[in-house]
Parts: sequence; C-alpha cells; structure tokens
Amino acid sequence: MRTKFQLWVESKKKELEKVHIKMEHVRHKNPDESSIPDPSTGVIYESECCLGQVTVWESRQMEYEVVNIATGEMILWEYIERLPAEPDFNEILEKFFLVLQRGLKP
Repeated sequence: MRTKFQLWVESKKKELEKVHIKMEHVRHKNPDESSIPDPSTGVIYESECCLGQVTVWESRQMEYEVVNIATGEMILWEYIERLPAEPDFNEILEKFFLVLQRGLKP
C-alpha cells in the first residue's frame, strides 16, 4: 500500500507545484524498518496558508490533517481504518487538498 501511495505522491508533485503546494517526504531517524511492526510513509504539504500531513501505514490505515499556519488551528483531521486494495488517492484526498489551498474548514 505504501508503494502505491509513494507512486501517487510522485505523480502529483508537478500538478501541485502549479497551484503553489510544496511537498516533502517525512524522514524517519531510523531507516531500518525491520523492527517496526507497521511501518508508515508520510508526506508534508505546504500551501500559502496551511500545512498538511498525510500518513499511510503498511496495514492500509491512513490519516491526514491540515493546520492553518496563521492561527495554529487544526482545520481538518481524518482517519481511515482500512484503505481499499486499489485506493483512488485523488478521490480520497480531494477534501484534504481543497482545505489545504483555501485554509477554511470544510
């Protein structure tokens, strides 16, 4: 699941740059995942008004959140217990990117 997410993230990078959204992969201090029971992949997104983070775990869980930079207020938080085997990340994260760009609660 994480590989699918990583491929999707890379495929969206240029499209997001066109609307002034920067992205950065979350880097873990210990890159050896053999001792982690449920490794994750995380990406941080930044727009002019918000910071957002999306995390996908090997177990197919997903969490995303958006924080308003000016106020520090969390304006969106979602947790998905189990992603479908073939997730449509465009659809799943549509609300995330709208909130990230607008800086307003959905």
